[in-house]
Amino acid sequence: MNLDSFAEIISPLRLRILESLKEEKHPSELASEFKITRQAVDKHLTLLYNYGLVDKRIKISHRPMIFYRITLEGEDFLQNLNEVAREHILSLRKRYKDELFILDQMLVDGKIDEREYLQRKRNLDKRFSWVMKV
Repeated sequence: MNLDSFAEIISPLRLRILESLKEEKHPSELASEFKITRQAVDKHLTLLYNYGLVDKRIKISHRPMIFYRITLEGEDFLQNLNEVAREHILSLRKRYKDELFILDQMLVDGKIDEREYLQRKRNLDKRFSWVMKV
């Protein structure tokens, strides 16, 4: 899988659809759940199906109905994606702490004054704020 294919799959909505399909669902249920059109759901499901992340089952009652559920590969994909994201956030938190330590050391060593320290710290906090919230 190339990077473009990967980027196509990891749209926030497609990831939420995958999560939702841990229980078998009909596309109309997904459309209602995510407040999107049935055609949009079909488009997302087709793409996820083509990548082997969901499977479909036809249920025949008074008319055939297709239901979808996440595959083992889809579950592995979500799990691996979550692990990569978690590791990346931990790495960024460590980088923040390391850069803050260096900044603190520069202040203690007299390489920067308090005003510059505060400005750099604000920039550092701003740069990493989203990581510290997660």
